[in-house]
Amino acid sequence: MAARATRPSTPARSPRMDGEATRARILETAGQLFAERGYADTTSKAICERAQCNMAAVNYHFGSRDGLYLSLLKEVHKHLISLDYLARLAHSAQPPRQKLEAFLDGLTASLLNSEGWHIRLWAREVLAPSPHLAGIIEAEALPKFGLISAIIGEITGIPPGDPALTRCVLSVMAPCMMLLVIHRDMNSPIQAIFEQPAEVLASHLKTYALAGLDAIVAARAAPVRSKRAR
Repeated sequence: MAARATRPSTPARSPRMDGEATRARILETAGQLFAERGYADTTSKAICERAQCNMAAVNYHFGSRDGLYLSLLKEVHKHLISLDYLARLAHSAQPPRQKLEAFLDGLTASLLNSEGWHIRLWAREVLAPSPHLAGIIEAEALPKFGLISAIIGEITGIPPGDPALTRCVLSVMAPCMMLLVIHRDMNSPIQAIFEQPAEVLASHLKTYALAGLDAIVAARAAPVRSKRAR
């Protein structure tokens, strides 16, 4: 009797792989819903229904609805520009002007090329803060602010703690902060910006930022030269 042909077996998915897929699906679904409805109007039930999972899955992977939302806010910051990347950039041996240019290139690309929920979720969070905004600012935004300040301090020679350095950081970051809170589909005076290639806007922001910083350096040096001339 001829031997019966056997089909090659399909490797079974491990529970860990299934768990990671469920976690990723919950994150993506929750991100979309929170971006659409906001923190206050998005329930765990709605998330689970759209993600096709049970309520226990949210608690298993994130501890609670609030734990899930905090994970989403961390995802947003990682999506825009991760703290690890910015730390490596700030501590690298690159010239400081190149560090700032690389930062603005990356951030502008994230802002203009993002078609997902990340930017819309962050805009909602800033305009209608949840109880978690202060925590995410302390954990993510403040360390990034410190690293950007260090880069700009290298460019300008302004020491840490000098209010002038904070003003410089604000001037460099303000256009990017505006793009974070303005919805790309909203009828606004700057809507056309979102139709431009990211590299075009990044080039403008780099030119504008570095020219402004150079002007600050020159203005701070002028009184010193004046005193020496007397």
